[in-house]
Amino acid sequence: MLDFTSALYLGRPALPAQLPAGLGLTTGQPAALRESGLAGAVGAEVARRQGLEAGLLAPSTLHLFWDVVHLLPPKAVLLLDEALYPVGRWGAEHALLRGHQVVRFRSGDLAQLGRLLAAYARAGRVPWLLSDGWLLAAGRPAPLADYQRLLRPFPGSVLLVDDTQAFGLLGAAPGPGSPWGRGGGGSLVHAGVAGAGVLTITSLAKGLGVPVAVLAGSATHLTRFRQRSETRVHTSPASELHAWLAAQALHQDARSGDVRRHRLLCRICQFRQALTAGGLRPAGGLFPVQKLRLSAAHAAFGLHEYLRRRGIRVLLLADARRPTVPEVACCLRADHSVADIGQLSRAIAVGLRQLEPGLQIEAPGNAQHHWKGG
Repeated sequence: MLDFTSALYLGRPALPAQLPAGLGLTTGQPAALRESGLAGAVGAEVARRQGLEAGLLAPSTLHLFWDVVHLLPPKAVLLLDEALYPVGRWGAEHALLRGHQVVRFRSGDLAQLGRLLAAYARAGRVPWLLSDGWLLAAGRPAPLADYQRLLRPFPGSVLLVDDTQAFGLLGAAPGPGSPWGRGGGGSLVHAGVAGAGVLTITSLAKGLGVPVAVLAGSATHLTRFRQRSETRVHTSPASELHAWLAAQALHQDARSGDVRRHRLLCRICQFRQALTAGGLRPAGGLFPVQKLRLSAAHAAFGLHEYLRRRGIRVLLLADARRPTVPEVACCLRADHSVADIGQLSRAIAVGLRQLEPGLQIEAPGNAQHHWKGG
């Protein structure tokens, strides 16, 4: 069966035939008491790729979002990009429980954000802004450079970015011939964002295929996080085995990641060109998660079932704008072949013609991504 449901964008990481001896799943000690050198090395390398000063390893982004709110100053206001992925919203809910003010703003609405920042500055609030680097629901990158520019005048402000979707894909120096850039360092280097007032929380599960996460930022923020973290005291740390696998994945990505990123980009372009030639307009831009927004729920469910019966697995995703009409989504990967993509695109076109000849496909509109330099 052809599978287009996995978010291992660069393909399944290669595992060695034999693991090093002595790597354990747990030492029985929390990270606050003992942290392996491997964990420290992985955190430092992810931070380096993102252009940040320091990093630390954790079992998941949920662990990090739960604890990062301990860094909020007493008079902070947490501003949420409304397109934020759910795990980040769960962290914001913890901030609410701790008595902090949490406010949503329209994704990318710089005018609204500017007004909010000015109002909270007059009230003596310190703004923290939480956004994804790549806004999966919107199908575009967040305007991180604009967010940072608006935050810059406010002392103590922080731009907190969940970079899970983009790390391993987007990189530095994007241009017409390389829209993702190079190196896979994620949204910050792609947008040219850096500085002491930036923090990232990044899972390595999507881009590198290892289920661990890294908090990265200034050494000062990381020191305070270690001092205040609850999960580093009361939950198990990432295992030495996971830390070793993450180190191997980073090493493999340094050697061959740009080749795999180019291959994946070619598969995305192939898919989009094939559907466009058939009169369909998938949303998602040049990102591995490609979506069809159909005009009726029965068409979405029907296409999903049609593909399943032909040995092709795709996703049905809830659409916040139209809760009763799911999106049909395909996760494209670097290890899909030209033939795989051809089979998928042909099956979608035939399936939609059979289901409803006059079916309407919603145009992506502003969800299309316009790349820097391209």
